[in-house]
Amino acid sequence: MLKTYMIEKVVEKRLSDTEGTMTFHLVDENGDCRTVSGITFLDEDKKAQGISSETIRELPLIEKLFSSRNKTIIDIEFDNFNKVYDRDTDKTVNQIAYEKVLQMQKEQKLTHRIANFFKKASSNSTNAESVKPE
Repeated sequence: MLKTYMIEKVVEKRLSDTEGTMTFHLVDENGDCRTVSGITFLDEDKKAQGISSETIRELPLIEKLFSSRNKTIIDIEFDNFNKVYDRDTDKTVNQIAYEKVLQMQKEQKLTHRIANFFKKASSNSTNAESVKPE
């Protein structure tokens, strides 16, 4: 998915000697306005040298905006990123698959325990029936 943004304004704030924020005010190709912020890493001259996003989903956008902050129009392709990161969970497809495997293992263990419980309960009731008092 190719998106085009116009950077209307960039606002920088210093939080400490080594950290700051950078907020981008954007308009996309549909005319929708949006702001995106990131945490910047400052050098000894207090100039932003890198940026990080609070959410993984915004990382490709915030990195592209940071590297293109002196331009007015930027294009960004999200297809490769969307193949790796799930839009709803903010996790990689590998993390999601791993969690599903763990969940299946838990369910198998639980199923095994339940089956053993009923097997023991069944054998106990059979033993109890064979020892009935007369």
